[in-house]
Amino acid sequence: MSRDTAALGTRGAQLRAVVTSLGLGFTGFVVGTVVFALVANLLTAVGVSVEENVVVRWGLSTVALQGAGLLVTSLVFFRVRDRFDLIRIRVPTRRDIGLMVAGLIVLGVLLAAITALYSRFGVQTPTTPLVEDGLETPALTLYLIPLTYLFVGPGEELMFRGAVQGLLRESYSAVPGVIVASAVFAVAHAGSVLGQPLEQKLAYFALIFTLSLVLGALYEVSDNLAVPIVVHGTYNALMFLQLYLASTGQVG
Repeated sequence: MSRDTAALGTRGAQLRAVVTSLGLGFTGFVVGTVVFALVANLLTAVGVSVEENVVVRWGLSTVALQGAGLLVTSLVFFRVRDRFDLIRIRVPTRRDIGLMVAGLIVLGVLLAAITALYSRFGVQTPTTPLVEDGLETPALTLYLIPLTYLFVGPGEELMFRGAVQGLLRESYSAVPGVIVASAVFAVAHAGSVLGQPLEQKLAYFALIFTLSLVLGALYEVSDNLAVPIVVHGTYNALMFLQLYLASTGQVG
């Protein structure tokens, strides 16, 4: 095989990995949206107003999108393609727990640094609908804390680290694999800021992308999907707790 043929084969494999990864993320979103619509219509038919009850709406959204959409879609993909080998997961060791703590610290430092940088240059980040509803209905954030551990962390990490990053790592080295997977992860969160100005969308994308890099790096270093799952869930839980304290006037 010539060098040109080998290079062409490698580029083809890389392109297929990217296309498959994007397709998986899109499929997960579609499945989650369909499940949300079906269950919302069913609840409305029996007298439960999904639109007016923010706790029900966001609870259903989490279960449908992260649970049915991402978690189930990933598992179906692994089963149909017989690719459970992509998932590297085990009971956390003491080293894994240390990485979890370090990861949370790094995420907190990065969030503070990016926030300070944005403030320094007058860059605004959009307020997402979830934050707006959390400020108006503080109890919502408390309900979301267990859901983020049950569905958000497992669903998003199984999809974007287990499936997407796993597929990309077969055609790319570790660094490009983490970067591309993080870009896919950030794009998948674009729905939260669709109606915002472009500069705010870019600021939000950069923030999510940077935080996702940490989760991807944790998976590479630990070789254990449980590490980014726990870190992701805990990070979100801390954000919800902070939002609860802010919405109840306990912190500024």
